[in-house]
Amino acid sequence: MGYVDENGDFPKSKWAFSADAIATIVGALFGLSPVTSYVESGAGVEAGARTGLCAVLTGFLFFISIFFAPIIASIPVWATGGALIIVGSLMARSLTKIHWNRHSHAISAFVT
Repeated sequence: MGYVDENGDFPKSKWAFSADAIATIVGALFGLSPVTSYVESGAGVEAGARTGLCAVLTGFLFFISIFFAPIIASIPVWATGGALIIVGSLMARSLTKIHWNRHSHAISAFVT
């Protein structure tokens, strides 16, 4: 796709890793897990977001969501059960793609 050079390196990768590091620091200030920003940026790049505009928009929407936190907190815990079951079943589909006979794959999949 033209995003890597002839040596297989990602040009200007320092900018991408710096943005991810800054997102980890800022996320830690808000009490987020450090792996969250890495997973989000990896998923964004895989989906086609390569300019950084997607990250800016996502950050803006997370900022706006701070003001809706009291409304969302008023939803009872038992009301979210159905959504969690659906999300869990969607996530379980990827378990068939794991090479369970390879110990390195199985252990890393189990730990994460």
